[in-house]
Amino acid sequence: MVKMGTLGLVSIWLAIVGIVKGHTVTIKNFFRRKVTRQYPDVEINLPLGTRGVPVLLRDGSGKLKCTACGVCARACPTRIIEITAHRDENKKRFLDEYKIDMTRCLQCNLCVEACPFDALGMADKFELAAYRSEDLVFDKEDLLQIADRHKVARVGGGEQPRARG
Repeated sequence: MVKMGTLGLVSIWLAIVGIVKGHTVTIKNFFRRKVTRQYPDVEINLPLGTRGVPVLLRDGSGKLKCTACGVCARACPTRIIEITAHRDENKKRFLDEYKIDMTRCLQCNLCVEACPFDALGMADKFELAAYRSEDLVFDKEDLLQIADRHKVARVGGGEQPRARG
């Protein structure tokens, strides 16, 4: 006859408790009201802070906040951000061109977190279907238009959304 130690009894008990907890969750959710979203016909209300497209932000006067420092491009793990800038006679840098290739973007938010000037945010635009990959390369004007049309949050930055309590 095989003797069962206390370790074997404890593991059997823990397995039974786990099975009961799992079934309890399943049964509770089985009797809940079903939630079906008619997605293409009814617009989805995404919460603030949804990671979609990284976008450029403006200050209160409508001026672009980006100083073309390039920190966001260096923070990007897939190297999809291209920045072109020039300096004026006072050695101040101005942004000429800003491109993001969304075909390879991980939407990791590292570019937004790295920006020292709060010039980047994450828009809740998530519908990025296109027939050509060139249509998913957004330039400075595209990013500003997306920021104007969608909700934007600085997740990890100064304007982080607060939890409701």
